[in-house]
Amino acid sequence: MSAKPKRNPELTRARILESARQLLVDGEGAFEMSWVARAAGVSQGLAYHHFGSKEGLLSAIVNDFYDRIEAAVLMVRLDDIQDWEVRERQRVKSYIDFLISDPLAITIITRLAGTPAVAAVETERWQRLVETGARNMADGQARGSIISTSEPRLLAAMTLGAVRSAVTSEFTSSAATDAAQLADTIWHYVRRGLGMEEQS
Repeated sequence: MSAKPKRNPELTRARILESARQLLVDGEGAFEMSWVARAAGVSQGLAYHHFGSKEGLLSAIVNDFYDRIEAAVLMVRLDDIQDWEVRERQRVKSYIDFLISDPLAITIITRLAGTPAVAAVETERWQRLVETGARNMADGQARGSIISTSEPRLLAAMTLGAVRSAVTSEFTSSAATDAAQLADTIWHYVRRGLGMEEQS
C-alpha cells in the first residue's frame, strides 16, 4: 500500500490565497472562510490553520497586494532614468497602469478601504511609503528638480496622498479611466505642489 503524498503547506497556503483573491473580486469585497475553503479544495479548518481568521486571511491578501505593487512600482529605484522628474512621472504612470490592470485593486482601495483589517495594513504600509518617499523628495531637492524647501517627509505625504486620492476618485467614477490622461493631470498637480518651475 503506497503512502499518502505529503501536503506542501506553502502550496496549500498559496492556493487558499488565490481562491480568496478571486472570491473578493467576484463578490466585490464579500467572502467567507467556508467559500474560500471550498474554492481552494481544502477543509475550512485548514484555511483557519493557515490564516487564523477571516481578518487574518484578508490581511494576508492586502499585504500580498502591496508587496506586488511596491516591488513593481513604488519601491523601484529606476536608476536607469537620470532625470528626476521624468523618473517620478513614469512612476505615477506605472502606478496607475498597475492599479488598472490588477483586478483586485479597485476592491481594496475603494470597497474594503474602511475595514479594520485593511486599514491596519494600509497604516503600516503608508508609513513605509512616506519614509521612502521622503528620501526621494530629498534627492529631488538636492538635484534642484524640486524647488520647494519644505520638509521632505511632508512633501512625500502630500504627494502620495494626492495621487492616492485622485486614483481612488477616478476608480469610483462610472467613466472609463484614461491612464495617460490621469497621469498627466496628477503630475501637473504634483509639479505645482512641489514648487517646480513651469514647463515652457
